[in-house]
Amino acid sequence: MGQALFAQQGIYDESRVPFRREIYGGLTLHGDGWGFNFYYARHRNAIDRELYGLEVVGMKHPKEVKSFNPYYEDSRGYFYGKSNALLIIRPTFGRKHQITDKIRRTGVELNYVWGIGPSLGLAKPVYLEIEKSDNGSNKQFVIERYDPAVHNVQNIYGRASWFTGFGEMVLYPGGFGRLGLNFEYSGRTTGIKSIEVGMGMDAYAKPVPIMAEVEDVKNKQFFFEFYLAIQFGKKYVQ
Repeated sequence: MGQALFAQQGIYDESRVPFRREIYGGLTLHGDGWGFNFYYARHRNAIDRELYGLEVVGMKHPKEVKSFNPYYEDSRGYFYGKSNALLIIRPTFGRKHQITDKIRRTGVELNYVWGIGPSLGLAKPVYLEIEKSDNGSNKQFVIERYDPAVHNVQNIYGRASWFTGFGEMVLYPGGFGRLGLNFEYSGRTTGIKSIEVGMGMDAYAKPVPIMAEVEDVKNKQFFFEFYLAIQFGKKYVQ
């Protein structure tokens, strides 16, 4: 009798009900940027779930280095040589498969996850504040789209608003895939708190022009990244 009581107190003893769906989302961090994720999961059985998601992340080029105009104390930082800011939208389909269930309330549920889908790369032109002068006097600042043939460290005052050029985005269609491990640790039966780690790749038909290709800088066609996702959500029985 004592052994039975001990076992009942030691295990995750809340009523276990069959869940039908999950809704969760959070923050994604990877080697060259960050973004947001949102997922809807439909239970196929007790351990397998179909995933439908949307991820929105920014992607930097490894050669991006933040610079400042040394002649102005209040100059705004910018990335010298950067032609476009890349925003990636990933509609995602995948699966989430349970490897181990929680044994105790403070336990961890381990899942492996995978996802595939289109990778919609949106390249937004970079605009900068440029110093103009009339024979060395009457200095003024104008906003211009970055042009490596005209703009340099001498006349770039700093970055313009990120939203400048938003309507000039160019679409680069491609594909995306990821594989990871999901650690769900919420102490509530219906709650979701998880950390996910894995790797993914965005692939495009041609290189995406994030940087001006000068001084041996080359743009990439394939973006391989390791990622970390922090997620919160809820499980539902209906």
